[in-house]
Amino acid sequence: MLIVILSLGIQATASQPLSDIRSLEQQMENIAQLERWQEQKMAAEQLLSHPQLVSEQRRALLKQMGKLAFEAGHLNDGIGYFKELELAVNAEHSPELLFQAIKMQGIGWYHSGGFAASQKEYARALILAQSHMPAIEIAHIQNNLGLSYLKMHDLVNALSSFTQAYSLYQTHGNEQDEADIILNIAGVYIRLLRYEKAEELLAKAIKLFNELSDSYGLALSQANLGVVYTQTGRYEEARVLLQQAVDYYEAANDIKHLSYEYTNLAKVSVALEEVERAEAEVNFAVYYAEKSGNLSNMSEALHVRAQLDLINGRTLSAMESSQRSMEISKKLGATLREYKAMSLLALAKSAQGETAQALSILAEYNKGRAELLNQTLLEEAEKYQTQFEESELSRELAQLKQDQQLQVLKRQQQQQLIWMSCLVIGFAFLALVAWYRRSIERKAKLDLRHEVAQRTAELQKTADQLRSANQIKSQFLANISHEIRTPLTAILGYSENMLRENQGNIELKEPLEVLVRQGEHLKELISDVLDLSKIEAEQLELEMTEFNVESLLTDVTDMFHHPCMEKSLELIVDHQLDSPCLVCLDYVRVKQVLINLLSNAIKFTREGHVELIAEYSENGLLFTVSDTGIGMPQSQLDKIFDYFQQGDNSITRRFGGSGLGLSLSQQLANMMGGTIRVVSEQHVGSQFSFWLPCTRLNASSYAVSERIPQIGLGAMFNGEVLVAEDHDDNRALFERILRQLGVKVESAVDGRQAVEKCLSSFPDLVLMDIQMPEMDGLEALKLLRQAGFEGPVYALTANVMEHEISYYLDYGFDGHLSKPIEHNKLVEVLHAELGEYVEKFNDTDMSLDMTDLKQSFASTLEQERYKLIDLWQENDYDGLQYHCHKIAGAASVFGFTPIADIAKQFEQALKEQNSAQYQDLFLILCDELKVQSYSEQFDIT
Repeated sequence: MLIVILSLGIQATASQPLSDIRSLEQQMENIAQLERWQEQKMAAEQLLSHPQLVSEQRRALLKQMGKLAFEAGHLNDGIGYFKELELAVNAEHSPELLFQAIKMQGIGWYHSGGFAASQKEYARALILAQSHMPAIEIAHIQNNLGLSYLKMHDLVNALSSFTQAYSLYQTHGNEQDEADIILNIAGVYIRLLRYEKAEELLAKAIKLFNELSDSYGLALSQANLGVVYTQTGRYEEARVLLQQAVDYYEAANDIKHLSYEYTNLAKVSVALEEVERAEAEVNFAVYYAEKSGNLSNMSEALHVRAQLDLINGRTLSAMESSQRSMEISKKLGATLREYKAMSLLALAKSAQGETAQALSILAEYNKGRAELLNQTLLEEAEKYQTQFEESELSRELAQLKQDQQLQVLKRQQQQQLIWMSCLVIGFAFLALVAWYRRSIERKAKLDLRHEVAQRTAELQKTADQLRSANQIKSQFLANISHEIRTPLTAILGYSENMLRENQGNIELKEPLEVLVRQGEHLKELISDVLDLSKIEAEQLELEMTEFNVESLLTDVTDMFHHPCMEKSLELIVDHQLDSPCLVCLDYVRVKQVLINLLSNAIKFTREGHVELIAEYSENGLLFTVSDTGIGMPQSQLDKIFDYFQQGDNSITRRFGGSGLGLSLSQQLANMMGGTIRVVSEQHVGSQFSFWLPCTRLNASSYAVSERIPQIGLGAMFNGEVLVAEDHDDNRALFERILRQLGVKVESAVDGRQAVEKCLSSFPDLVLMDIQMPEMDGLEALKLLRQAGFEGPVYALTANVMEHEISYYLDYGFDGHLSKPIEHNKLVEVLHAELGEYVEKFNDTDMSLDMTDLKQSFASTLEQERYKLIDLWQENDYDGLQYHCHKIAGAASVFGFTPIADIAKQFEQALKEQNSAQYQDLFLILCDELKVQSYSEQFDIT
């Protein structure tokens, strides 16, 4: 009696009414202040039986006691209070309170291990939420429902619930909701054995929890990632993460999670054959499971204990542990865990010598496991069967309606026949004539419909033929342009190299400059064809950059001063823009259009002037190119922007050109959202207006870039650079180039060696090849960043497609250098990463002799061919792909362009698994290696 008086603090004598001392609301507040749960429970029971307690107060007290029971860890009591609350609620007047009562029952069942019961309560709550609750509550209950399905290993429904919750969170949730749902979805992928996807999601969840400073969410994510590492054999990493989670739960006194994570640690120790450590960890797991009363955790811990008993030969103990685990799992509805325990029980029985019983248990295990695996498929089949039956029923109803309508029509026809029989012969004759005419009309309609269908098919066939012809034309243009660029690249490369080496030879300098200039012009014509092919194939992409319009105008007009001087033309440039005028457009494409327009104006103007005006107009830039040339009549203006078209046929003979420039310019303008218009008068001149929509940017950032010094070709640097390259000749070349620029060079033959040298010498810059043996560049970069190396790492590769470069930068590389290395870009990288430099005045010292390296590479061609043949005979397509990449990179560096092109095509076919091209490309590459090898031997000797 003393306990009751102390606990309530509100007891009165029998003669005194309770309401005279304190209000009922105050008594409810006093209950929450009591320290022991039993005291709270006794006080609540007395207050619930009070005659003056109204319905609203009773519901509030039941809700309060349910929450207090959960906080005290008495989950079953809490479930009971919320069940009473559900019965006391009027669904029509208080749907929100009814929803809370059912939802809290589900939460109680979930945390006590009754996952099947929690799933039922959550499903009931979801129905109420969809009718009466806001979207965020629907998302929360979908999330909880997914957790219950997950514990029951119903992965299809779990993933479905989580996906619906994630969709709602994206619109109505916050960052905390996003982090929680990503963590839960990762749990599904773990059970689906999709460990790579689970690891990716957990990394994202850990990042979000760190940003939110959510230690609890971080501990859950680390623990799940530890499970992924355990399942993928990374046991030491798993132990570190699981131990971090245990440390957090011990600090928070979270005994339920401690039991679960000690079980996971014990699994890691079992995998590492550390039996004593596993024994200690599983004892902790069982202790915390008993202390928390969590049957699910107890079942899992007993399963690991049974494994340890079998390892140590304690078969009777193993039988007892597995039997208990199986019984608990069966009670909880955890079917998968039940079958796992059953398999251990069969092993224990077999070890005990009870082989017949072991086989019987094993047969039951196999049967149950097969049923479990097929359950989801059966459910999906039932859904499809239901849908099929509903479809069949709908079809039968439609057929029945159609039959009824047909019967009505038949009855009407009978009535009409009876009526018509009573008519005079004249009316019968008229009816016969009308029927005959309708038959003729019907036949005419059928004939017309057949003719229309036939004509439509012919037109479709013609359209298909035209489309196919257009595709063949585009493919031909792309192929022939590519084939022309291959020898042209070598011509320009050697011409530019000879021009640099003979700057002092006036007799050679001028013809070499002409050769380079005309070669660049030819390359531009070929680029026009390639660009048109890309536009037609919808493969051309814009690259938006910030630049100063004045710099663009200077860059463009500098190209045409010499041609204008040769024809005695006046080149007028008038820009009516503020200075500086900074915009964000595709610099290369805008420049390309202006070059085409100016080139045409100069080409068709014999005397007078060519004028370029730049000004603001209609929220954009307007470039106007006018000339005093030959002009065009209106009939020619209608087709001036067509492919391969010029004013008339004589234009090609008199002035040259392919007729692609204006067509390409218009296509590019359309892609950038702009327009090109032309006004022309024959024998007077033409005016082209090129307008682009754009917004002027803040000029402050440009002012900074103007102060960056220009770096000469003779720059010398101080610092250390590590080159990771698997090809010996390539590596020697890169070392020679870098040493010539004054830096200290260290090299590595693969990614593993690159990581070791980086962590020992910490170079100022790392140039990392992507595809290397032992360890590729991507994995090497990942290890370097994990080890704390923060220096700049640039991707060094022959893969130069835009999407590939973007992938390297997104992956974490600080920049990209293509093979073969462009000297100017290398100097820019060294200046950006190494800082100060010393300018050398003798540029002739920068010439690089690659003769010995080229000969060295040529001497290995036959050996590379034998290696290809070996890989082909072994059907090692991964090896062939790597070897082709290696050959292509070195061949392009040392000027063996045909080999590089074929090797790249073969590598691409292997990547895309285009087996139809394998044999042809293999034979062509082998032949080319053999021919080039013999050619080089002949030249050397």
